[in-house]
Amino acid sequence: MQKWRLGRLAGCLAVLSLSLSSCSPAVAPTPLAKAPAAKPAGVASAEPRAPLSTPKPAAEQARYGGTLTVAIKSPTPHFDMLQQTSGSVQLPLAPCYNLLIQQDPLKGFEITGDLAKGWEISADGLTYSFRLNEGVRFHNGRLLVAEDVKYNLERIISPPKGTLSPRMELYRNVRSIEAADALTLRIALKDLQASFLTLVALPYNFIFDPEVIKKKGDMKRDVVGTGPFKMHDSVYSISFTAQRNPDYFVEGRPYLDRVVFYTITDEMTRSAAMRTKQLLILPLYGAVSTSLSLQMQKTEPGIVLQKRVTPGPNPLIPNLKVAPWNDVRVRQAVNLAIDREAASKVIRDFYPGYGYAMPGSRWELPREELMSLPGYRRPKDGDITEARRLLAEAGYPEGFETPLLSGTTVYSKELAQAAQDQLAKVGIKAKLESMESAAWKKVVFEGGFRLATTPDASASDDPDILLGEYFLTDSPKNYGGWSSPKFDELYALQSRTMDFAKRKEIVWEMQRLIHREAPRIGVVWSTFYAASWPQVRNWFQGNSLFVGNNLQDVWLGQ
Repeated sequence: MQKWRLGRLAGCLAVLSLSLSSCSPAVAPTPLAKAPAAKPAGVASAEPRAPLSTPKPAAEQARYGGTLTVAIKSPTPHFDMLQQTSGSVQLPLAPCYNLLIQQDPLKGFEITGDLAKGWEISADGLTYSFRLNEGVRFHNGRLLVAEDVKYNLERIISPPKGTLSPRMELYRNVRSIEAADALTLRIALKDLQASFLTLVALPYNFIFDPEVIKKKGDMKRDVVGTGPFKMHDSVYSISFTAQRNPDYFVEGRPYLDRVVFYTITDEMTRSAAMRTKQLLILPLYGAVSTSLSLQMQKTEPGIVLQKRVTPGPNPLIPNLKVAPWNDVRVRQAVNLAIDREAASKVIRDFYPGYGYAMPGSRWELPREELMSLPGYRRPKDGDITEARRLLAEAGYPEGFETPLLSGTTVYSKELAQAAQDQLAKVGIKAKLESMESAAWKKVVFEGGFRLATTPDASASDDPDILLGEYFLTDSPKNYGGWSSPKFDELYALQSRTMDFAKRKEIVWEMQRLIHREAPRIGVVWSTFYAASWPQVRNWFQGNSLFVGNNLQDVWLGQ
């Protein structure tokens, strides 16, 4: 069956390639940034690796028409993004939806309007009033009003029974949401919150047509938004096709006639399809390794690469509700045993997993302090000795055996294998177990594991998101069940601290606490290449798998 699917896919791509391969590059490829100087052996990296340059917006006149072909690496399980965390849902659906406000992929994590054309914040900082664009219509023709946005946000914050909302805890500071009139949405907060606009702008927060949800119960089988493209066709595990929305509220947009997302689970096949222009884009979620990305650019020098270190931690997660992981000494020993530099070399050249803030972000601990912490210091000999001492003190002088659960994606397996090798150095014998993505997520969400790997992906570097999602006591993504009243207290304090310098100091203290308790043991940070052919104009990926996927401004040159 899989062979038949690949054959059918190859046929579909071949047809598209006939119309695409004749397009000659009109813009020079973005050059690679110079590689950082090599570090002496045994010395930890002191700075994040340099990203590639971001392409500049096209200067020539935009053209209408054409089909954009894009790869995703795993099937889309269903279409209800509010009940999902996966890029396999967000990536193909983003062109079909709008957000209330959004992150600008060209300006880091800066917030700009989308359905909202502007907003005001009250003098006390507790009330946000958003003014919607006029004349926005859902794909079924119904006019969008503020009540529709209210319905969607309330579905995230207070989901109906039976509806999963993985990010609901992020919005517990919301006191009320009110549709003041047809085009004005008013959100009142219980307390000040420095990150509130960032939380509203998370790229998962699609605005669905509430009438469809009320009729069908969810959006798992329907795609009805206000976005620049409408769903045309979807074949599970093969393709998702969206066509131009002629009634889109942004004048003159979109430029493309259609976008086709092909599910290609094998990265060599994705790379081959890109080389032959059967694909025009490999997004960050395309997950092609560093070596393949650079090889593609070498053999096909027209290909443009964008490299991003993302707010995507790849940790080991112990289940703190079961022995031996309920003993902090065991978790600390594992934290000491992991060699992040070595792991980064075997896991796709991902950035070493130092700290709990995105590498190079404004929230990261001072580098000198960070690189001196137990587990991050070089050389590793002292850490390995200390890890063995802690295990003996905890009652495991000879180590112990443990199952280690992972998903079936390539880098999930690589993460588990790297951890297995390094844990063996301190006597911990990890038996690898892997599950297909949906089954693995179910087990992890329900806490039915002992030790697991989870390649996570966040949409922002803000601590309310990157730390809140994974470490708050009641967060659905706090898979290991860690509960720290002190952390929860610090989290609430930093969240309402509007002075950036003071907030950063609190965030640093939160990270020190996490490091001591080791409820998650970071291994690497996701570092991805996005690739495109030069005729793809105005396509930019932000520092997240989820930012830059709307495609309303993308067009194809000659």
